[in-house]
Amino acid sequence: MTCAQQQTGIRIMWKPASTGVFLQRIETPESNRIILNIFRKPINETHVTATVMALHFNPNNPEDYTLHFDPWSDINVVPDGSIDEKDTNALTRLALDFRDQTEISSDFGVFLAAISVDDERLLVRIEVLDLEDNEQPEFDYFLNATSRDEGENFTIKRVNPHSGPTDEETPGLENLTKAFIKLKL
Repeated sequence: MTCAQQQTGIRIMWKPASTGVFLQRIETPESNRIILNIFRKPINETHVTATVMALHFNPNNPEDYTLHFDPWSDINVVPDGSIDEKDTNALTRLALDFRDQTEISSDFGVFLAAISVDDERLLVRIEVLDLEDNEQPEFDYFLNATSRDEGENFTIKRVNPHSGPTDEETPGLENLTKAFIKLKL
């Protein structure tokens, strides 16, 4: 078990096929935490690398939280060539926005990935994964978060795997999506 796995208490066997971030909320009598898994798939590579960390938080005090990660892990998500406070702040913001959203229950995790579309649109796919009673995350549905103003505003719509896209917007995930697009994976 790696240092990060010891700190987070989680070992995720599932790996996506693309670059993105997996987030999961875990609440137990002993601790409350958001697990973050950064998945990176280098260009022209077939494997995905994972970096695991956890944001431990106090549910009774929204300002009491700490990001735990292996100091040797690659958490560089702000393109300035160094791992520093800017990186930890960006990852902490992402975890806090996941913690504070109410759209997705704690029985589900999410995988966020930027999808290349065209120059006029920014698209983030939010895959919702069922974690209850499963050893591995099981795909449930996804949401498309689309921005036409470089990430200032997002329209988020659910796409059901069997019936296709809906016209109904899904509010409550804009802050999470905005925090995600600030990461450069």
